[in-house]
Amino acid sequence: MKIQSTNTNFQAGLTSKMQSEIRSADVSKISREFLNNGIEADFKGNKILAWCSLQCLKIIKSMNEKYGLNLGFPNGVFVEDFKKLNIKEGNATGFLNFAPTKLYLSENKITPEKTIFFNEFKGFNYSGGNEFWDRIDRMADENFDRHFSSTDFFLEPILHEFLHAVHEQNLIQKLGGKKLVKLLEETLPPPKLETFRAKYGRMLEKICTYASETPFEAVACDLSKRTIENLDKITLLPQSNFIKSSPYRKLSPLKRLFIYESESTPSRTLRHFWEGKMG
Repeated sequence: MKIQSTNTNFQAGLTSKMQSEIRSADVSKISREFLNNGIEADFKGNKILAWCSLQCLKIIKSMNEKYGLNLGFPNGVFVEDFKKLNIKEGNATGFLNFAPTKLYLSENKITPEKTIFFNEFKGFNYSGGNEFWDRIDRMADENFDRHFSSTDFFLEPILHEFLHAVHEQNLIQKLGGKKLVKLLEETLPPPKLETFRAKYGRMLEKICTYASETPFEAVACDLSKRTIENLDKITLLPQSNFIKSSPYRKLSPLKRLFIYESESTPSRTLRHFWEGKMG
């Protein structure tokens, strides 16, 4: 098993204490902690991804425990060589598998829904000789500078995928698994996405350009921004229940009627995406 280099090239955002924790991280122990929460995990020895994923899990657990929320967990978190997967975006940093899918080219294996994959970037080299994930903070800065992501905080590329799982859990609870698969089939074909971008692109690009890709990315980008803005940057834990004043709060029929006129168009649009109304 290849152990990811820990000669990290971090910039602002990661404290010296965090860097020390990453260098000394016990990946096997972190994987067991995920399993104790009902989540399979294999980080392929990558200390950075294991540690950052654990912080994301703690953020979601803290929100649920402190504020009585029911934000969902992923079913699994895996580091994988994307060149071996049946996907088009082999250079992506990560993705969430939304529906049971045969992703492995060489195995007769069905990957369940709500499964996160992060790219091992095996065989890739980057400036300064560092491995890809060793420069996670710089990558977050670059993505934000390009307006590709909604925040420059180093956890964003990891938290983004966990928040896809949070969104999917909400859709499963609201629609059920079969209706969710149908929703994906109706929403993601290229012609439908072209129509989506023509209708919502300009508005969603105010969050970041990636938010205008699909309704699912819009929610993940916006929810990531809201979550990170609410974090204590030292403890990496939420400071308040920002969900209650966001498009992602639960609404009774009476509250829906009451807020409809006062709710801004972007907020109402994100709430619709959150609830599975993608048109």
